[in-house]
Amino acid sequence: MSVSVSEKLLLCLLSPALLTVTVSQVGPIQVYGLITQSVSLAPTEPLAQPVEEVSWHYISNGTRHRLADYRNQRLSIRHSQFSQRLDADNSGTRLWIRELRSEDTGSYTAAITLQGTTQTVDLSFTLTVYEPVLTPDIKMEMEQISPDWCNFTLHCSAPTNPSALSYSWMYRHKGRYQPYPNGTTIRVSLQPESWDGEYLCLVQNPADQKNASIAPREFCPHTRLTKGINGKTCWIKVFITLPILTALSFSVGVTIIVTRNKKNLR
Repeated sequence: MSVSVSEKLLLCLLSPALLTVTVSQVGPIQVYGLITQSVSLAPTEPLAQPVEEVSWHYISNGTRHRLADYRNQRLSIRHSQFSQRLDADNSGTRLWIRELRSEDTGSYTAAITLQGTTQTVDLSFTLTVYEPVLTPDIKMEMEQISPDWCNFTLHCSAPTNPSALSYSWMYRHKGRYQPYPNGTTIRVSLQPESWDGEYLCLVQNPADQKNASIAPREFCPHTRLTKGINGKTCWIKVFITLPILTALSFSVGVTIIVTRNKKNLR
């Protein structure tokens, strides 16, 4: 099929526009980091063409800053806040931020220019930097106790910003785990056969987590178990004492008989 002159002209006019199409992701990639540690900002899928250069920007409090440029296999840092704290690999498409600070929280963009074209791939990231989670503390409040039940309340807390934390509970018994509804406090009713389990409180934010545990056997007395042990102890005492008493009675009897015989012989 032949192409007319007017169609060729239209294709020539459209070609530059096709080469400058910008490929954008649907939404920003969420990245979480911890203070003093490192994170990387990178595309979730590999690029189809080789990269010529990458321009990174940082947006904080509504202000856009030029962060860094990657050209000729070299990263040039443009923002003093990140001096000596940035590295790049994968042709500059992955940016590493070391020794994170709370002020590094913000939005980051990368404009990636592909070789041989003016086509660019625009990526955006949202970085949130958190403080490490501290080990939580569990407090127990006894409500009622009997030989058949142990009722108590457990409170879990961590000495850090509560707005960024979530709490969850887990009961572990003989290798099995039973989850509880999320929250800082749970109420528990246990029978003696479950007193040898363990309760775990998990505290976490999107970047870190810590846990603590408490065992009911530490504060639920083993009444039923103690009764069983005492019963067994009594039987053991009987089994040990009875032979001794029998032997002593036999010895006394023999002594009496011998003494009487001696008297009769006189």
